[in-house]
Amino acid sequence: MTKIVNSWNDFDPLKHVIVGRADHSCVPPEEPATSEKVPIDSPMRGMWGPRPLETVAKANIQLDNLAKVLEERGVKVDRPSPLQWNQPVITPDFRTGSMMTCMPPRDTLLTIGNEIIEAAMS
Repeated sequence: MTKIVNSWNDFDPLKHVIVGRADHSCVPPEEPATSEKVPIDSPMRGMWGPRPLETVAKANIQLDNLAKVLEERGVKVDRPSPLQWNQPVITPDFRTGSMMTCMPPRDTLLTIGNEIIEAAMS
């Protein structure tokens, strides 16, 4: 089955969206691109690996509510299957000890016209 995806501007009514899940979310290992994103006073600073289950549960409650609100307004909502994010990512150019999460799919997926472009995270 072929699915048609398209987005031509930021102003048309939302019809179909992906709302992520927080399951198995990880704090990525610190490296130059991430160290500037984590505030100095954050409890996440210097921490990496699976996020505390309490924060994952709270995030899932919020994401489930967002999906419910959107569906109540007639928006078709897709939810990704949870993945195990605590795996290394290795390419010829870099290596990192874990991935992060699929809570914000918009961070890595950009829809332009009828194409979805995957962009690397920092």
